[in-house]
Amino acid sequence: MGSSIQRLDSTAEVPEEVYETEVIDFDFHVNPLEEELEPYIEDERALDRLTTEFGMWPIPDKWDAAFAISEGNEGLFTQGRAEYPEDVWEACEKFGIDTPIVNAALNMLPQQHHPVLKNAVLKAGNSYMLDNFVDEGIPTALSIAKWDVDHALDELDRWGDEDDVVAVYSWFDPRRPWGVEEFDPVFEKLESLGLPLLLHGSLAFWPQHSYVGDEMITWTEVLGLDWPFHGMVNTANLIMRGVFDRYPDLNVVFQEAGHWWIPFMRYRMDEFYEMHPEDVKITPRKFEDGERYLNRAPSEYLRDNIYVCTQPMALPRRAGEAEQMLNLSMARDTFLYSSDWPHQTLDPPTWFFTSRAFREDEELRDNILHQNAKDILRL
Repeated sequence: MGSSIQRLDSTAEVPEEVYETEVIDFDFHVNPLEEELEPYIEDERALDRLTTEFGMWPIPDKWDAAFAISEGNEGLFTQGRAEYPEDVWEACEKFGIDTPIVNAALNMLPQQHHPVLKNAVLKAGNSYMLDNFVDEGIPTALSIAKWDVDHALDELDRWGDEDDVVAVYSWFDPRRPWGVEEFDPVFEKLESLGLPLLLHGSLAFWPQHSYVGDEMITWTEVLGLDWPFHGMVNTANLIMRGVFDRYPDLNVVFQEAGHWWIPFMRYRMDEFYEMHPEDVKITPRKFEDGERYLNRAPSEYLRDNIYVCTQPMALPRRAGEAEQMLNLSMARDTFLYSSDWPHQTLDPPTWFFTSRAFREDEELRDNILHQNAKDILRL
């Protein structure tokens, strides 16, 4: 059997109709090399640590996605490697993407044990993106540290008002969900700046670092299912702890957390909240604000404040089933197209024009491909 990894042929994989439709890609990874970040490291002690033999990524994992594919870690760069704007635009042309929302993809940072090093590399990555992408007019999501709120606020103060910074990028995990009150200063700042919070999965939060995770040993379990579970936990925590009552204009986007769990969350949260709403009054925000209940049903926040990226779409093969799933998922309001370029899991916008579920609903297609993005990005 041949490798599951292949470079997609744009003429075969992407219909011509894609090039006639506006496409905004919510998860397009730029991958600067370590040596390109080194000039941006301001402290010589952090630079010394970064340039040792093991560099930025010294921690061995118990589980490795590269094992199952012959190309190994190069599977992360199946479609190429984007370091500069010309690399991005070349890739976008192949897949009919008009507006990539680029990020520096430092997705292994959260698993590092050295806060000083993590902060230095994160800041360097943002500076690199400011010089090479923001200054070139490419819409960019710059990163903030979940592990250090003060550092996150410093970074937002440094570049939050920059033109073409259109979103903020961080990570979700199962350890400390985003609904906890320590993040309120970040939420307040994001609301004032009009920037959505994009939350991406990270190697640090795969389940090999938990007791249950030691027995999860396949790609399907670890990436296919574990990240959606954590996305659900974070979504419920944000809603039930009253984040969106205090910050009603905050928009949160989950990248690579799946999306077909929305119908389950939509009805499950409402039913449980209706049966037992009284404990909301002793959650810290509600207690502090003197409020007894959520202002709305949980599913309304799910529709209005939570967004999910489509990659990988995992679309049902039967068009009728796909239409039902899209309707139950409130996809018209909650879905955002993403490609996950340049990974092996790349999802070009092909299915918008090959599935009857989209061919017969142009409004739905346009909402997912660009309109929902325009509603929340600071473009």
